[in-house]
Amino acid sequence: MKILFVQVPTSHLGAGERVYPLGLSRLSSLVPESVEKAVLDMNLCPDPWPVLNDQLKGFRPDIVALSFRNLDPLAGHQTSYISSLKTAAELSRLILPDARIMAGGPAFTLFGERLMQEVPEIDCGIISEAEPVFLKLIEKFFDPGAVAGLIWRKNGKLVSNPMGPKIYMDDIPLMDVTSFRPEDYTQGNKYVAAMGIEGKRGCDLNCGYCIYPCIGGGKIRLRSPVKFVDEMECLSKDHGICMFHFTDSVVNRPVDHFVAICKEITKRNLKVGFTGFFREDTLDASILDIAVKAGLAAIYFSGDALTGHGLKFLNKRLTKDDILNAARMTADNGVLTMCHFLINLPEENEKHFEEAKEMLDEILEIHHSAGNLGAVIFNNVRLYPGAPLTKKLIKRGMLNPDIDLLYPIYYNPPETSHVLHELEAHCHSAGVFSRLGLKK
Repeated sequence: MKILFVQVPTSHLGAGERVYPLGLSRLSSLVPESVEKAVLDMNLCPDPWPVLNDQLKGFRPDIVALSFRNLDPLAGHQTSYISSLKTAAELSRLILPDARIMAGGPAFTLFGERLMQEVPEIDCGIISEAEPVFLKLIEKFFDPGAVAGLIWRKNGKLVSNPMGPKIYMDDIPLMDVTSFRPEDYTQGNKYVAAMGIEGKRGCDLNCGYCIYPCIGGGKIRLRSPVKFVDEMECLSKDHGICMFHFTDSVVNRPVDHFVAICKEITKRNLKVGFTGFFREDTLDASILDIAVKAGLAAIYFSGDALTGHGLKFLNKRLTKDDILNAARMTADNGVLTMCHFLINLPEENEKHFEEAKEMLDEILEIHHSAGNLGAVIFNNVRLYPGAPLTKKLIKRGMLNPDIDLLYPIYYNPPETSHVLHELEAHCHSAGVFSRLGLKK
């Protein structure tokens, strides 16, 4: 048996940002010695399609495993990465008509059945976590009906198997750092840390727009801080990785787990940095100080609304004061801060837009003297099937229930779409003045 792991292209064309394929690397480490394997991250190739063509023809795998990480780049873009998945599957089927073509990854988990309809070349796909069932998937005579969470084809119809239990986080496989070399991802990134690391999976917050519970489950599963830092230390000492991105939906929740990780890093005197998304209402000055001592290089906040109405509508369970208090803490500490907000939300009006601008001015004022505000990122809300916000919009007659959300659909009424651009312009001038040490 031969298997080819393929990370399909899922990044901005020409952006040059590299993200280590953590999921595929863990699956690759499970492959027994009796199975020959090869790997290809198409995101590392300036022109990946001839490379995939050569791999398929030269290696001639029995199984082609396609990892589909991102549906689209978000940030209001109408670009979709589904064409990458379709082309990779079509090319694989053309060259290897008898191969087993399977798919997985976070994006596939969200739209598994729909993607199987869209890409008929895919024989089967795994929903959610593949680690518990992967060895069954690569058996020569595997029984698709016996694999939990598998979508497969039977007599021309799609069959969805019941989901199995989630993996215990301390049982997640090690990375295959021989096949997927961390060193190949350390150069060129300007905006994001290339190496992700997992402290937990799942989220119980149930924010209105978010699909993390669909991917990782609605309960938080924690990984041992010791095992977490063991992996960090190995990647640092053996592969020169000095910057990590915590892939957790919320880094500092639960607080005691995050603090334990930071103290473990500090105890070992690891010279590393890390970034991640933090929750404003579970951050205080003492926790921030512990995090900075452990190597916190940049903090991302996803408050997602600048108005009381927006916070409530998105079910953020945050207040404007929570957001402002967190801003004051990071400004006092000087840690580089990025803020994300969704603009032009449902049922917002001119009064809300004025409130949003006033709130933004407060945030800019807090960070001005510290000069620690890296960026304020504004987006419209991307709608996903099954998300609480999507269901609410359908129930209120604000969204057609038959709309196909596979490709990018944003809630952004055209008559008020200018608000996002006005806030961006306002924020841009404030950022320039801050860097120049001036004040309007």
